[in-house]
Amino acid sequence: MTRLRPVLAAMLSLLAVPVLAQDLPQGPKAPPPDPLPEPLCDAVLPDSGDWLVGRWVMPYGRWNIRREAGGLAWTLEQKPDINAALGWKDGARIDGTVQAVSACTLRLVAGEGDGTAFAFDGVRTEDGRIYGYATSRAGQRIRWTLRRER
Repeated sequence: MTRLRPVLAAMLSLLAVPVLAQDLPQGPKAPPPDPLPEPLCDAVLPDSGDWLVGRWVMPYGRWNIRREAGGLAWTLEQKPDINAALGWKDGARIDGTVQAVSACTLRLVAGEGDGTAFAFDGVRTEDGRIYGYATSRAGQRIRWTLRRER
């Protein structure tokens, strides 16, 4: 009987695992809130954007936001997984500028010749993440969450 106790305990714990897993959030991460959170600052007042400069990551890409002579610029390098949703080529790299920035909101744009090919509107929250919407030229929208690269 003493030899069966560890075996029985292991079997009972295996039975409990599916029940516990039902309480866990589904998917790798919680999606960004919809609609976006209200800005915590006065979004009308312009800002230098120092809080935005640096590297940011999201599940399928990496952003590099830097200060250049003409203002803030950015580069987005994406993994192929997300490109199908926005109609881009695999492994797309997009370069653009910061069109507007306040102490807690931003608008990033990239253009190709006759107009805006990409836009991202976001809101920075208390925890330092950026929640926003990316929009392609065709009008397709995806919610993204950005966080500082570690």
